[in-house]
Amino acid sequence: MYKWKVLSQYDASESIRDRLLENRGIASSREKKLFLEPPPVSYWFQRLPKDLLRSLRDAREMIQECIRKEQALIIHGDYDADGVCAAAILYKTIREELGYEHVYAFIPNRFSHGYGLSDRSIDGALEMVGEEFKNKGVLFITVDCGITSVSEVARLKKLNHKVIITDHHQKPKDLPPADVLVWYDQVVGAVLSYLLSKVLGGQSKDHIALASIATITDLQPVLNFNRTLVKEGLEVLNHNPPLGIKNILAASGRSSGEITTYDLGWLVGPRLNATGRVEDAKYALELLLEQDRERSREMAWELNRVNTLRQDKTMEMFDLASDVEGKELPKIIISQHDDYHEGIIGLVASKLAQRYSRPAIVISTSEDIVKGSVRSISGIDIIDVLRQLDDGLFLSLGGHPMAAGFSMHKKDIQTLTDLLEKYAQENIEDENLVKTLEIDMAIPIGIIDENLLDEIEQLKPFGMGNRQPVFASENLDVAGVNFVGGQQQHLSLRLYDGEDFFKAIFFNYGDHFEKEISVGDKIDIAYTLKKNEYKDKVNIDLVVKDIKKN
Repeated sequence: MYKWKVLSQYDASESIRDRLLENRGIASSREKKLFLEPPPVSYWFQRLPKDLLRSLRDAREMIQECIRKEQALIIHGDYDADGVCAAAILYKTIREELGYEHVYAFIPNRFSHGYGLSDRSIDGALEMVGEEFKNKGVLFITVDCGITSVSEVARLKKLNHKVIITDHHQKPKDLPPADVLVWYDQVVGAVLSYLLSKVLGGQSKDHIALASIATITDLQPVLNFNRTLVKEGLEVLNHNPPLGIKNILAASGRSSGEITTYDLGWLVGPRLNATGRVEDAKYALELLLEQDRERSREMAWELNRVNTLRQDKTMEMFDLASDVEGKELPKIIISQHDDYHEGIIGLVASKLAQRYSRPAIVISTSEDIVKGSVRSISGIDIIDVLRQLDDGLFLSLGGHPMAAGFSMHKKDIQTLTDLLEKYAQENIEDENLVKTLEIDMAIPIGIIDENLLDEIEQLKPFGMGNRQPVFASENLDVAGVNFVGGQQQHLSLRLYDGEDFFKAIFFNYGDHFEKEISVGDKIDIAYTLKKNEYKDKVNIDLVVKDIKKN
């Protein structure tokens, strides 16, 4: 159960849509127009920071020089969906649209190369090119990584190679000595690749589709430039999606119907991420680059298989990590085990943070050099916290305010635990750790109709910074109770407000709500609205987020 924070009450004289916008900080008529009628990408491109535009032009000139000199060009990505999409965008631009043959895309293996640009990944990438090209000097372009790789970039420079870093992760105090640094933390890595592809002359609509997937998957706020980009990307995905993405959607059971940000975040993104978590992310990249229809279809089904394996491993580890049940919860959860799968620890940390509403750190301790993954909650900048505590403690550290990753010696885990406990007691208030559900508006359930749905539709696409509107209605009679789903895990309700009946569904009811709901109960519900179309008939379902029994 949550603490409900109701942002506004229903007033029949006011526009619900306008109130929803104001709840999101969009108040002026100009802001509302910009939000409801997003300008094209070109509008935002002209308003990017001057330093970013300058670095994009410098990167273009260095790539063009590399092509003129017929040197090898290596695009070094990362093993998550953002890094894979970023690498695919830039590779396809240079190989297919510019027609340059000596370009290579490299995705590090989480288990053999480690995170980001490392000495081992540099060696692995250079193996892709012949000695002749190595001697002429190689142009390395990192995408979605590299901002913390000071010694690695210095090594590449010493070997007479050139380096362009494109990254969006938080800048460290000391920056790597790259020839060009393309950095911007308001977008994801794949969007930086998309911008670079545009200045190189790339025209393929596939690029904006991949950039929109990465934006949603990497939890970037869907506002301003990102809102336009995701909106335009969804148009491509709904009308002429890239072949690999089309087959991923089909393999996940979404071969028809409107593709939304939900599908990107919960169907496409996890499947692109899965190979990097439990096997090798190069297979996800190969799928995005594959042009043979039958081969692409087979590869998509393989990603689907790997994702199922990833889901099973995640649940096994979460069951192991959830031994905090029944204990006094620390303000920062730290869980470690030799059996934790290195590729899954981030997902388990995320589930712990969501369930217990506090930062969570999950550490795989099977080696002397351990790997940790961190997820935070709103209001606690976890990468800043870890950097404050870092005094040679971490061997590597990087991330965002809401997520981070590190490596360290196993012997130092207790030191980290002690430091975090001290920090939490001094800096994190108990009220920051209460599970809170923001409700846009308390409304009479009887006002729900297609007109209200149309108003909500105008706020799409939903995502970080623009979540799907949540409503609350009070004093409803429970007229019917039924459990549905393969494991009877979803609660289907028939509700009555004294005049009409309404259908509601509470997905994974037992994970969120411990009390029993019976016919005859009176309840308050928090919910979102979903249009359900069948045989030209429109029904409106209530998707329950939480229940309060009266």
